[in-house]
Amino acid sequence: MNPRRIVLGLLAVLVASLALSGPVAAHAQYVSSDPVANSILATAPGQVSVTLSETIQPGTGGIAVTNTSGTRFDQPNVTYSADRRTMSVSLAANGPGVYSVTWSAVSALDGHATAGGFSYVVQNPDGSLPGPLPTGGPTSSGSPVSPFEVGLRFIGFFGLAVVLGIGVMATFMWIPAGRDPDVQALRAYGVGFPVLLNVGRIAAFAFAGSMAGLFVLATGLDESGIGQALSQSPYLQSVAARLALGALLFVLLSRAFGRSRVEAPEKSARTIQVSVLLALAAIGAGSVGTHAAAAPVGPGPLVVGWFVVSAATLQFLIPALAVLSDAGHLVGVGLWVGGLAGIVAVRSLFRESEAAPLARIVLGRFSRLAAYGVAMILGGGVILALLLVGSWETLLETPYGWVVLGKIALFAPMVSLGAFNRFRLIPKTVEEPVATDAVRRLVSNVRFETALGIAVLLLAGLLTSMQTAAVAAGPMPFALDAPADDLRVHLLVDPYPSAPGIYVFTTTLFDAVTGAPFDAEAHNTTGRITLTLLDSTLPPSTANLSGPHYPNHFFQTVTLSRRGVWRADVTFSRIDAFDVRATFHVPLDGGG
Repeated sequence: MNPRRIVLGLLAVLVASLALSGPVAAHAQYVSSDPVANSILATAPGQVSVTLSETIQPGTGGIAVTNTSGTRFDQPNVTYSADRRTMSVSLAANGPGVYSVTWSAVSALDGHATAGGFSYVVQNPDGSLPGPLPTGGPTSSGSPVSPFEVGLRFIGFFGLAVVLGIGVMATFMWIPAGRDPDVQALRAYGVGFPVLLNVGRIAAFAFAGSMAGLFVLATGLDESGIGQALSQSPYLQSVAARLALGALLFVLLSRAFGRSRVEAPEKSARTIQVSVLLALAAIGAGSVGTHAAAAPVGPGPLVVGWFVVSAATLQFLIPALAVLSDAGHLVGVGLWVGGLAGIVAVRSLFRESEAAPLARIVLGRFSRLAAYGVAMILGGGVILALLLVGSWETLLETPYGWVVLGKIALFAPMVSLGAFNRFRLIPKTVEEPVATDAVRRLVSNVRFETALGIAVLLLAGLLTSMQTAAVAAGPMPFALDAPADDLRVHLLVDPYPSAPGIYVFTTTLFDAVTGAPFDAEAHNTTGRITLTLLDSTLPPSTANLSGPHYPNHFFQTVTLSRRGVWRADVTFSRIDAFDVRATFHVPLDGGG
C-alpha cells in the first residue's frame, strides 16, 4: 500500500475520532471535602470545604449549601487555603437534616471550569436519622473542551516544535556544512537556507496565533477581568508569555529570512541562535501551564532506605520534576519532529545529484541529534506517565491512558524508521559521491516519520485537554465528633470505611468547654461500643473498648460484616460522674 495513503488514512481517523468523541472533561477534579461526602455528623458543621486536584483561580470558587426545603446556609465570602487547592465557606446556624453541597471553580492551571456536588447528614440529638440518606457519591464534571481548543493546542505544539527543530538544524547542521567549500558552492546550500527559515517563520506565526486563540478562549476578552485573572492564573500567564515569545520569534525569523535571501547563511547565525533560546523559553513557559505543574503528590513522607523526604519537600519536588520532564519531552519532540519537518521542506533539493555532499552532512548530523531527541522523549514520557497515569490499571482503563497508549503505538514505528534511516540508509549515502536511491528512500521515510509525528502531536494536544488518570486524593480520614454532656467524643475509623471488613475504631475524649484532653485514667473511665446495622435483622454487637491510653484514647478492632449504615453507640462510665453516651453513624456502601 502507498505510504502516503496510509498516512492520510491515519490522520483522517484521528480527526474523525476528535470530532466524534465530543467534549472531554476539565482538569481540576474533586479530591476530598469536609464534611466527607455522604457522612453522618453528630453535630452541625460551621463550614464546608472542598479540595480539588489543581489550584483554584481566586474569585472563581463558589459553594452553595442547602437543605431539603431549599434553604441556603452558606455565607459569603469563599476563602482559599495557602496552596489554593481548597476553598471554604462558613455556614449559618443549622441543625439536623440532609444537606446538599454544590460547588464550582475555575482551574488556575488550564482555565477550565469544573463543578460538582455531594451530600451529608446531621443526625438528631437522640442519635436517630432525620430522613432518607443520600444515595451516590460525590460528583465532579468539567466544562466541555471543544475540538477547536484541541486543534489550537496541536498547532501550538507543532508550530513550536518546527521553530525549534529548524533553528537547531540551521545553526548546528546547515551553516556548519557550509564550511566545506564544495558545499558552500552548491546551489542547494544557498537556496535551501531561506526555505528553512521561511518554514520556521510560518511555524512561529502559527504558534503565536494558537496562543492568541487560547487566550481568547480563556478570557473571552472581558477587559474588566483580564487583569485580575492574568495576575492570579498560572495558565493565563503561561499563554500570555508564549504569545509574546511567539510574536518575537516571528519577527526574528522574518528578519533572518529577509537577510538570507541576499546574504550568506552565516550572516543570520546570531539571530537564529537567539530564536532557538526563545523557543526553549517558550517550551519552559508552556510546561508551567500543563498537567505537569499539577502532578499529584501523595500524603507523604517518602521513605527511601535511610532517607526520609518530608511531605512539604515532596510538594515542591514532584511538580518540579514533572515540569522539567515535560519540558525535556517537548524539547526532544522539537529536535526530532521539528527537524523532520525541516528536511521535508528541502527534500526536493536533497534529491538533486549535485546536492549529495550537503545531504550527507545534514542528514548525518540530524540522525545523531535525533537520537538524543528520542532519548529525551522517552525519558520525559516515562516520568510523566508514572506521575500522571499512576498504574497499569489506569493506563488500560481510562481515556487518558488510552490516548497515552495511542501515542506509544505511533511512536514505535517512528523509532523504527529512524533507526533504519540511521543505520542502513545514511551509511549508503556516504558510499556514493552523488545522490543515490538511498537518499530518495531516506527522504521518503522522513516524510512518513513527519506525518506520524504530526499524529503524535495531535494526540498530545488531546491529552492536554483531558483529565489526568492519576489524582492524589491525599489523606481522607473518616473522623466524626459528637457532644456528650461535659465531654466531646472524637471517633476515627481506620481504614476509611468502604466495604465489609475489619476496622479499628479509635475514640478520644476532650473537655467540651476548654477542648483540653480529658484525663480518662485519672477518672477511672471505661468504655464500650455497640454496633447496630440499621434496617437489618442482624443483632447488635457490644464490645469493651481497650483503654484508656495516652491518657484519653480508647480503641477496638471490629468487623463490619455487611453493607449499609452502621450505628455506633459509645458509652463511657466514670466512677466520679455520670456515664456519657455518643452516637455515630458509619455508612458502608462501597463509596467514599
